[in-house]
Amino acid sequence: MSNLKSLLLAIVLVLTSSISFAQLRPVDQVNKQFNDKVSEMYTKYKTDGFITYKGGNINMEKNTEFPIFVELQEGRWYQFMVIGDPEAKKIEMKLGLEGFGDIITDKFKTENTNEYYTQFSFVCPRSGRYLMTFFQKGPKRDMLGHVAILQRPSQTSNGTAVVYKH
Repeated sequence: MSNLKSLLLAIVLVLTSSISFAQLRPVDQVNKQFNDKVSEMYTKYKTDGFITYKGGNINMEKNTEFPIFVELQEGRWYQFMVIGDPEAKKIEMKLGLEGFGDIITDKFKTENTNEYYTQFSFVCPRSGRYLMTFFQKGPKRDMLGHVAILQRPSQTSNGTAVVYKH
């Protein structure tokens, strides 16, 4: 009888640990998918000669617009990357300048695009403090998010100034 109790206890422990592992695994996969995309995007743009101007993960809540203020200089070439939560249902990003309005708006439903990130190049038309907003709608309260602003160097390797035209 003692062996039967031990066997039943062992079976219950194995089933419990399997269920716990199965519940944690999707979260780990989502985090890995997100982190892999962030790494892939940085690698791509670094290889293309961009340098990081601003960037990092942000703590987001679903259905809440996250504001980011950034100083941009006229004539500089910027590359924006916005990576949302792989489980997001809708992602929206806007970039604007007071008195100038929204310059760029990108919104999409991930189920339609099968992507949870967006990227765009931007040659700044006027120096100033720009407002970028990032919004996600999804099934969970806390959403993964990463924003990066990269730029082309302002000088060539021999020190010649570079200005890009929009």
